This record gives sequence, C-alpha cells and structure tokens, in this order.
Amino acid sequence: MNAPFIFIGTHKIKPGKREEFKKHFEWFSSDVVEPQEPRLQSFYAYAEPNSDDVTIVQVHPDADSMATHMKVGSEHFTSAYAEYLEPESTLQIYGTLTEDLIRAISAVAQTSGDASSVTIREPFTGFDRLPRT
Repeated sequence: MNAPFIFIGTHKIKPGKREEFKKHFEWFSSDVVEPQEPRLQSFYAYAEPNSDDVTIVQVHPDADSMATHMKVGSEHFTSAYAEYLEPESTLQIYGTLTEDLIRAISAVAQTSGDASSVTIREPFTGFDRLPRT
C-alpha cells in the first residue's frame, strides 16, 4: 500500500524556553527542513497559547522521506533536547517502518535521553489525494 507516512511528536518545552524554542523551530523549519526536504508534504508545530506542550506534525509521501528527515535533522534533534525540550515525548507513527527508519528513530531517542511513549500503526486500507513526487 502506498499510504503517506505521518509522524506526530508531542514534547514538553523546558520552563522559560517557550519563546526561544518557537524562534528556533521557525528557523529549523524555514532554513533547514523546507529547502533540504522537497518531498516532505507538510511540517507544522502546534501549541496551546498557555502551555509548554508542543506537537510537531509531519506528513511524508513514504518512509524514505521520513528517513531523509531524520538525517537532515539529526543535529537539530540533539541540540533541541539539550536546549529546549524535556526528555519525555509522545510519538505517534502512522505508516510502514523500514529498518533504516527504526534505527534512526532509536538513535535519536538514545542520544537525547528520550523517555518516549511510541505508538505505531500500519496502514491496511484507504486512499488519499495527496500529490505524489
């Protein structure tokens, strides 16, 4: 099945770091991810106005696109946890994982000290109208 690969990560921002994180993520999104990941279809951060929780939603055409994101962002993930994010996260993965992607996600979790809760769901039927690259 050729379903999109969707990754949703919810993270807690360190106390007093909300505005700094927002600026950092804006830079990461516009200066790193957008120019280096042309296949990534959607990449947004969402937050409640008065909360230190942030949710990052990514829609990729496939697992290979997500693997590219993991390579492009590897330095960012480590520095983001060191500077702005608490080590616990909730990760939701919708798509078919490859061995390379499993290794990449595991490596980031280990280097960040991440104590994540991970949910993985594989597609079994459906359709989308997303453009294919």
